[in-house]
Amino acid sequence: MNCSMRFFELTMAIDANSYSEQLDRANRRAKKAGNRLRSTDLGLTDETLLSDGILVNYHDNLKKKKIRLIALPCAVIGDDDLPELWTPSNKNISRLVGRLDKLISAYFNSDYALDDFTLTRVDFAADIDVGNQKKVIDHIKLLHNIGRVKCFSPLKPNKNSGETKENFFGLAGNTNGVEFRVYSPKNEKRILRAEVRLTKKDTIRAYAGDGDTIDQISSLASRSAAIFMDTFQYIVPRGDYYKKLKAEKLIVERVSEAPLRRRMIRLLVLIPEKKSLHLAQKALDARDIKRVMAEFAEIGVSPVTISKRHDIKKLESLYGYMGG
Repeated sequence: MNCSMRFFELTMAIDANSYSEQLDRANRRAKKAGNRLRSTDLGLTDETLLSDGILVNYHDNLKKKKIRLIALPCAVIGDDDLPELWTPSNKNISRLVGRLDKLISAYFNSDYALDDFTLTRVDFAADIDVGNQKKVIDHIKLLHNIGRVKCFSPLKPNKNSGETKENFFGLAGNTNGVEFRVYSPKNEKRILRAEVRLTKKDTIRAYAGDGDTIDQISSLASRSAAIFMDTFQYIVPRGDYYKKLKAEKLIVERVSEAPLRRRMIRLLVLIPEKKSLHLAQKALDARDIKRVMAEFAEIGVSPVTISKRHDIKKLESLYGYMGG
């Protein structure tokens, strides 16, 4: 399973005169090339560096003027054989920040460089090969049974992007600046793509530290898998999925401590009843909820069960496909 930094966004606030100067330069450059800046929801978009993996957006409102860069690392690195979900290494991370700094400096005629921008969004992603399209759909259906977890609320599918309840599951952090998404990529029949998005500067700094932008990008890229798994493990319980009766039977067989066993079986009942893992945990009112969840992981049974209407009896844990 490859896990890496898929996209990131860099933002620079700029004064009105400097903004006008840079925008005029971008317009002249586009006109000379027989193009023009494109008007989008993000403002005016310059695609001059698109082949190098960078999209430049000029954002102007009444109070602030900003220039935003959206970077696709695999394209910035410039290796034609590098997949979209590249495997970070010291060599390609160094190439990423080096090329990005040079491209930005050249684009702005050395007026600005990479460290003049601030990281404002970072997307991490992993492709999980579950074997076939039916298992992709089955896993998404079961993820919906989680409902919500503490500090996260459900994300509605974006119909304009082709997202539906059948091919998408998402949660957004209520205040923590983290989004979690799982979906079926187009033209990928056996792949489940999971994404973790950091959408606030404070959240990014919590993972990357207070260094300069080059150091932050390097740190985040090198720790892609750990940062991704930090959210993934928080949201997706470990263990294989079973029908409720089978899960109860396995708990009885594998858990010797009677009080713990009763709490685990009670949680199985509460999750579909409350339509939420978080609300079920609250209703259980167990001070040792962490121990309860750890025991589910220990015996290899997910507390999220397969509904009666779902035409499967068992589904393997996603962690098994991820090597853990």
